[in-house]
Amino acid sequence: VRELGEAKLDDDLAAIGDFCDLRCHCFAGHAQGTAALADGAAAELQLPASTRRLLRRAAFVHDVGRSGVPAGIWQKPGALTATELERVRMHAYLVERMFSRPEPLARIGVLAAAHHERMDGSGYHRGLSGSLLGAPTRILAAADAYHAMRQPRPHRPSLDPDRATVELRADADAGRLDPVAVDAVLMRHPPRRGWRRTLRTRGSRSRAGCRR
Repeated sequence: VRELGEAKLDDDLAAIGDFCDLRCHCFAGHAQGTAALADGAAAELQLPASTRRLLRRAAFVHDVGRSGVPAGIWQKPGALTATELERVRMHAYLVERMFSRPEPLARIGVLAAAHHERMDGSGYHRGLSGSLLGAPTRILAAADAYHAMRQPRPHRPSLDPDRATVELRADADAGRLDPVAVDAVLMRHPPRRGWRRTLRTRGSRSRAGCRR
């Protein structure tokens, strides 16, 4: 079995993410865009190089589980039924299964699968919350949410940067996303005075994770 070097592994994971994005034209560039946001946020927060590398790789493949969900669901312009929404939520579980071994890939898969977890426990697929979500998970969740809002989806138009910023910060204020991770993702959009805070648990209750 050929052993991949670090750079080759990055290239291959990025290619896998790009290929998955082709499943629906509106997803084009989502893997790369999310990875760039997440890596920039991790640098802003001065996370170790090894953590940044793991986060970047997880971002490349965070949505490959979409391949296990019928394309018609992703392309549906209207509201999803309860059954369809449950199928959508399965994509986070599927990416963890796809990267379950060997161990180096398993670490990537576990982080990638957590991109819809939320600070208040309203996310999926494990429903983790607060202290159970490390800084890389919090950053990935914020980066994925922001980049998805900046792209059009069959059920909604894209949001402009100002509106996406308002929406992302609203999720932080409601306790769904970590405010420091949000601030780091929005580092090119200066935050309100006093916005910076330490990574910590937020306790408010909110809606369950939804289709972005």
